[in-house]
Amino acid sequence: MTGGLCKNNMNKNKDIFTKLLICDQSTVILPKQAARILSVSEQERLVNISHPQQAQLFLLGRYLTRHLLASTLQLAPEQINITVDANGKPQLANAGYHFNISHSGTLLALAVSNQGSVGVDIEGRQLKPAQIQRLAKRYFSINEQIWLAKHPSAANFLQLWTVKEAVVKAAGTGLANQLQQVQWQPQQAHAALLQQHYRLYQYQVAQSWLTLAVSGKPALAPQAILLSDVCSALEITAPQPNLTVNP
Repeated sequence: MTGGLCKNNMNKNKDIFTKLLICDQSTVILPKQAARILSVSEQERLVNISHPQQAQLFLLGRYLTRHLLASTLQLAPEQINITVDANGKPQLANAGYHFNISHSGTLLALAVSNQGSVGVDIEGRQLKPAQIQRLAKRYFSINEQIWLAKHPSAANFLQLWTVKEAVVKAAGTGLANQLQQVQWQPQQAHAALLQQHYRLYQYQVAQSWLTLAVSGKPALAPQAILLSDVCSALEITAPQPNLTVNP
């Protein structure tokens, strides 16, 4: 097994699941040969990422995805095939299994599921009111702009923004011209896009907001996965962020 030998406590059957992991890339040290676990195309992409932090986030995301699913699929991590569809969305070649990754700053969120397609978005940018207003006018519906004007806070903006991005990512249609079409009522646990429904799970992570969208009507809520349970070859230098469920 290349990229470091990993032992984990993941369930080795194919039960229905959605799993969510969040970590701080700046406090995680990968094995020196971690990049060997990537496909040839992924290694080429990694080499072409000029920003060191973005490169580390990309490598960490793909590394964790493979190790998180390895025992479930009963494959070595390097045998898990990740492709890119016509819309540019990374996907698993294994039918019925889905993953999605998001990052903000040094925080990385990873979701995997066999309950339906998944989209995850984490956002922690601290925007000024003028920036929020400008983005809302461009990407939100009139009703959403009215709601945000009545409840003007950075947290409400991030909540709405991450719902939209998570749903669009789960749909796999690309962000262009899709954000306004996501239908969601604040405080609701469901959203819709192009007549497809998505179950939403929302969390606060320090000053950041995270939304996970799962298509259809998932039978089980997401299971929070600890970074230390995914791979024993990782060196974790500080406590990892906690997910605070938004009621």
